[in-house]
Amino acid sequence: MKTRYIYLLLTFLTLSACQNPDEFLDVEPTGYIIPSTLEDYDKLLQNYAILRSVGTNVRYMDPDVYHNDASFTTITSSSKDVNAYTWKHDIFPAGVSDNDYNDFYFYIHTMNYILEAVDGVEPGNFDPSKRNILKAEALAQRAFEYFMVVNEYAHHYDPANPDMPGVAMPLTVDLQAQLGRSSLGEVYQQMLADLYEALSLLDDNYQAINSYANFRPGRASIYALIAEINLYMGDFDQAVDNSNIALSMYNFLYDYNTIDFSNPSNPWSGYNNGSLWYSGTLNKENIWNRYNYWSFNNPFHLYAPELEALYDKDNDRRWYLFATQTSSTGVDVSPNYIYMYANSERCNGLSVPRLILTNAEAKARTGDGPGAITVLNTLLENRMSTFAPLTHTDDATTLQIVKNERRKELAGTSLNLYDQKRYYVYGDIVPTFTRIDPETGNTIELNPGDDGYVVKIAQSVRDQNPNLN
Repeated sequence: MKTRYIYLLLTFLTLSACQNPDEFLDVEPTGYIIPSTLEDYDKLLQNYAILRSVGTNVRYMDPDVYHNDASFTTITSSSKDVNAYTWKHDIFPAGVSDNDYNDFYFYIHTMNYILEAVDGVEPGNFDPSKRNILKAEALAQRAFEYFMVVNEYAHHYDPANPDMPGVAMPLTVDLQAQLGRSSLGEVYQQMLADLYEALSLLDDNYQAINSYANFRPGRASIYALIAEINLYMGDFDQAVDNSNIALSMYNFLYDYNTIDFSNPSNPWSGYNNGSLWYSGTLNKENIWNRYNYWSFNNPFHLYAPELEALYDKDNDRRWYLFATQTSSTGVDVSPNYIYMYANSERCNGLSVPRLILTNAEAKARTGDGPGAITVLNTLLENRMSTFAPLTHTDDATTLQIVKNERRKELAGTSLNLYDQKRYYVYGDIVPTFTRIDPETGNTIELNPGDDGYVVKIAQSVRDQNPNLN
């Protein structure tokens, strides 16, 4: 590949950041701004398109997602989605590009670009005393992108086998390099190194979250991601400590008893809390925002019967607000239920509910079952119509309660797929999941540890870089 330079075109980037990085890596253009000052870098970090539709490849791989004939017809035009639902490892036909992969690495390249020059560039119209904030944000954003990409495209981190293949990990802007996969251990250690360096660059009184642009991190956001990485690595003591720190900084929850539909006769009309959920940037529960899908109306999917059975349908406001038997176009899927998040962005980034569940799980796994129940009750009292506090009996029972609540609270995010991957590495019992292939009628299985938990890097990407094969 010929020598290229990265030009991040500010005006275009704001409108369309979900692009292959190579589209921005050619000869110097005219009529555009080449980022070269702290002011420019701040604008790059202010690009809300980093929220994008994140992790769309795994949406139908989640065992908690279900299709009957009526819902399956809404995805049949996408061979990628059909392959994902049938737990194929290689979901992309030859020549088909992967937007998830391209987007992850676009933003990794963006953060690398900032990090290479931020210490030496002129401020422009930006306070030079805040230079370290931009550097901290770029480090943290790079870590977050790697956390998402490594969980989608690699098997789960196993401390007993940290040398298993992870993902390519560029840390500089060298687009001639054709990197192979770094090990899972290397990727996880780099994420933690980036996040701790980011914290070291921020004052102790720096904002907990960025309430104006919650796709940019605050200190609570960074601690929350560290806690999630600790959990995924099986370092449960550290997960307790860091999630405690994050929750001490920020712990806002909505009371779902105060939320209803704009038009109760039509759940797809959206919710009566104004625009707070329409745009995840306004959702006060979001700590570090990313989203995977908006509304879930078309294509749609159903609750897997096993997930549906966990809900107290008469008392759980999550069921009332996010489940219906009629699609937005009037298709009746009875006896099944459609997952919906009507006229709203579904956060699959870091949120207070996810942080609470991470804290509760880590406490249950470190022998503090009573503490796990206490923090779990703070969530459930904001989710149930009639709240009866849970009580602790033993750690195993409490852990299962936390796992069930994680499935219910995070339904629609696809995070259950990653949870099942990590439970298997922890040595927990993970079932063999089964589905009926709607096209063939055959029973298909997802066994613990299978490649069906992992998206294989698309052939179109591997053709460009054979070192990823």
